[in-house]
Amino acid sequence: MNQILAVQPDLEFKRTILGLDAGDLSACYQCGTCSVVCPISTDDDPFPRKEMVWTQWGQKERLMHDPAMWRCHQCQLCSTYCPREAKPANVMAALREYSVGFHAFPRFLGKWLSDPHYLPVLFGIPVVLLLFALALAGTLTDLPEGEILFRAFIPFLYVEVIFVIACAFALVAGIVGAVRFWRGAVKAMGDPGGAKVTSWEAVWAVVRDIFLHRDFNKCDDERVGDRPTHKTHMPTSHMAVFFGFGGLFITTTGLFIGIYWFDFFPPMSQTHPLKILGNVSGIAVIVAALVFIFRRVVDKEKAGKTTYTDWLFVTVLLLVAATGFLSQIARTADLPGLAYPTYFIHLTLVFFLLAYSPFSKFAHVFYRPTAMLIARYQEARHRMSG
Repeated sequence: MNQILAVQPDLEFKRTILGLDAGDLSACYQCGTCSVVCPISTDDDPFPRKEMVWTQWGQKERLMHDPAMWRCHQCQLCSTYCPREAKPANVMAALREYSVGFHAFPRFLGKWLSDPHYLPVLFGIPVVLLLFALALAGTLTDLPEGEILFRAFIPFLYVEVIFVIACAFALVAGIVGAVRFWRGAVKAMGDPGGAKVTSWEAVWAVVRDIFLHRDFNKCDDERVGDRPTHKTHMPTSHMAVFFGFGGLFITTTGLFIGIYWFDFFPPMSQTHPLKILGNVSGIAVIVAALVFIFRRVVDKEKAGKTTYTDWLFVTVLLLVAATGFLSQIARTADLPGLAYPTYFIHLTLVFFLLAYSPFSKFAHVFYRPTAMLIARYQEARHRMSG
């Protein structure tokens, strides 16, 4: 007896995806070209073809637990070779953006980060916290006199308390969102039976692939044809941001250790190893952010999906690094009227970037590794079932 499967489309979800610059879904006629040209897509998990049809059908629940959307690295090959210009890469990017809000914890922050009306509130939170710190330090109305020392403006202890809380919140929120994603994906796969993945082996493999940018490199090394994708800058630019932030993290951690273990207080000389690392890392982030912005402006719709959240992320990323350098320059030039306010703005932007990372494009830090682990879990199941 034939079974009939009733498909219940979520039309509101479909409209939302279309509103995230996904392109014309009706243009796709399921030829499969997108999955064929994708260097990361596999026989066991061919994407983005299935994501295109699921989106056409409004299958929100199915899509929100699909790891393939996070394995996509937005190389634009699928959109470049799509014979109908259905823009599958845009659809995948729109699905990722929607997924961040869907899995967000707390959910209201996922909504706030995607709506410009909430921007004053989001920036207002760190501003109020930092103004309170200035009030405690007694520098709210009067700037410190003498040598420009940022710790005299806002004591390091106050800054550390604020940012430890912000980072702890982001870490918890990101982990909860990733766990929600993981559980939904495993449930969607059905009963896992006896399939197992050696956890540490899988984790190490994912970490190695991330640091080596293997999937990003696949998009370039294993690409088909020679049509311009307008995304050839992505692997290098992403690596600059990735290792740039890594260098800034090492610099901040080294400074923390120096202050509390060795009584070493900034400012540091320009030849200090930590200073050099911090400056080189900051320059890498600025250059990468400028490349992202330039390509979006020059290539426009050819660069792929461009929405409010895309511009917000890259703009804040650029301003974080730029204000860090500007505050240094103003301090060196002995301009307290510029140095202290710029430092305040820098801290506000850093808080915004870190505290809200699980709800912005930075969320891929949590979701992409999770998707890569799920993929290895799926591969293990296929091997055992085969």
